[in-house]
Amino acid sequence: MTAGATAAEGVPQRPDVTRRMFRIAGRYALINALIAIPLHLLICAAGFGGSTATWKQGVAALAVVGVVVAPIMETFLHFWLPIVVVRKVLGQRSVTPFVAWLVCVGPFSFTHYGGSLGRSALTALCTGLVGGSCFYFCFLTAEKDVGISPFWTTALCHALFNGAVLGALGVAYVLGFVS
Repeated sequence: MTAGATAAEGVPQRPDVTRRMFRIAGRYALINALIAIPLHLLICAAGFGGSTATWKQGVAALAVVGVVVAPIMETFLHFWLPIVVVRKVLGQRSVTPFVAWLVCVGPFSFTHYGGSLGRSALTALCTGLVGGSCFYFCFLTAEKDVGISPFWTTALCHALFNGAVLGALGVAYVLGFVS
């Protein structure tokens, strides 16, 4: 049965939008985790991880900001808005996707430099290039899937990734690997 078809009872069948959003978002969050986390661990093991962390607001505030606020704000500022603006300015030129990617990933990298989590330039570059690329391609993939919001799918992807990282850090803290 196709989307929009009716069942024998005459009830319209809707495609499972939530399941498709989670499938797309989960795929790119997993790709992000499989690349970014090992890279961050290597960067930190090499001594280039940064050490200026000053976050003092508490775990609950970090979870809310990292899993709810940041994904929504950053999806708007670093993905949706730049993609829309670049497409309006450049139109359907062959260079448009690359320029849109640069305009998304550059500021996303800069945003993740320093701050209260103490990221070094190298970890910010890793976050920006790997995470920013995953979120950019999540946006583009969701755009191609009829009925899926690229904005909310990308925000969900970001929230899933940040939640997984916070969960992993929580387990590492409980097990005594980080203090």
